[in-house]
Amino acid sequence: MPPRKKIASPAGKNLFRLDDIPEAAIITDASHSILAANKALLELLGYASEEIVGWPLEKIFPQLPRGLSRLFFGEERQIEFETKARMRNGKRATMDFFATPIIRRGKVTAVLYLGRDIRVKSLIEAEIRKARNYFQAIVENSPYGICVTDRQRNVMMANRAVTEITGFSPSDLVGKPVLELYPPGEKAQKFEIKPGAAQPVRQLRFRRKDGGEVPVLVTYSLVPEPGGRGEFIIESFSDQSDRRRVDQLKNEFVFVAAHELRNPVTAIRLLLDIIFEDKRLAVDPIMRGYLAKIQEANERLLHLVDDLLEVSRTEAGKLQIQVNPQNIVASINGLLAEMRPTAVSKGVMFQYEPPPSMPYVLADAVKLKEILTNLMANAIKYNVAGGSIRLNHESRGNELITSVADTGIGISEEDKKRIFQKFWRSEDLAVRAQPGTGLGLFIVKELVERMGGRVWAESKRGEGSTFFFSLPIAR
Repeated sequence: MPPRKKIASPAGKNLFRLDDIPEAAIITDASHSILAANKALLELLGYASEEIVGWPLEKIFPQLPRGLSRLFFGEERQIEFETKARMRNGKRATMDFFATPIIRRGKVTAVLYLGRDIRVKSLIEAEIRKARNYFQAIVENSPYGICVTDRQRNVMMANRAVTEITGFSPSDLVGKPVLELYPPGEKAQKFEIKPGAAQPVRQLRFRRKDGGEVPVLVTYSLVPEPGGRGEFIIESFSDQSDRRRVDQLKNEFVFVAAHELRNPVTAIRLLLDIIFEDKRLAVDPIMRGYLAKIQEANERLLHLVDDLLEVSRTEAGKLQIQVNPQNIVASINGLLAEMRPTAVSKGVMFQYEPPPSMPYVLADAVKLKEILTNLMANAIKYNVAGGSIRLNHESRGNELITSVADTGIGISEEDKKRIFQKFWRSEDLAVRAQPGTGLGLFIVKELVERMGGRVWAESKRGEGSTFFFSLPIAR
């Protein structure tokens, strides 16, 4: 109970009226007889003034607090106590009281008691305890690991799911930096968490107490402390081990299925080649047209199967990359010879003038050709008649940046955010008019990044697109 202002009254002067005091008030003499009570106390306990004046204080306070006599001898200046005051209807009101002496002519002549009904306070405290226990029960029984940390990322509370995920008990973590769970490189990583904003979501590998690692998805929420005294962070961890295993099985299934599918598709391709090339077979023009359509569809299917194999190898961890110094100019020149007839048939021209002295790049020769093929094929596919494709190189520090720029239909700002996603294709009718799987750019990104580079695009709708990728320079 907060301290109250001491009220003193010199001889012959009253500095207050009891009814002006908002708290319950009683004045007693040295023998603890009630001299006066204010309106607030009378209404709270249900008495009339003339009824209780003259009563001994014990009739209202069944248990008098210790130390009252010391107030009269000047040994105490104030006493605080809690009591159950007797109400007129026989019930009890739990109250906090503050007793202080009234001094006249330098002598203590009476005692003033100021009190508050703390039943509401007790109910509020009970509700707070209930809410706190409810919150703790939710946190403790959550299937997700939860650490509540302060702004310095020190653990204030951790639930048992954190123990199940990491092996560290709450007692191992409380009071210590939560970053002890994070990979070493993350300890220096800083990121901003703002109230009400989209919170960071991160894929990490936590270290376990036994020295192992566990893949986790981490989300963060910034929560203000009651009373606005500060903020704390709720860091939630979900174990991704089972999901990784399911993804692994799925990727392996796709890999096996695509591999098995490739055999009959390749056989169909060979048989069609034989039919078209064998001079002994007389195929009438109508049948030849049907077979050409089958051959075209088969080529698309074979391209899809190859893309699925590439994606499944990547995600199943079976993609093999052997990085060696590569002459990217020679790779591009070889592809230009292969792809120029297709470009010319669509009315598109290639423009490529490499610098006389070009550094080699560190790359896998087959994968480098695959990257260039995808980007150059897209530049032809989404170009317009009379358009052009320009290839350029630029050395920046330790990397060589190669760009493939077209004068085609371009990409909207909204679509540009998703073009490297797996199986994604724009809803734009001009894009949908062209065959595609939505895997080409995803594969480009995976291959470039696995060889230590990066990939990005610049484009405006209707003004063409430029795709860039970087690779380390071979020294």
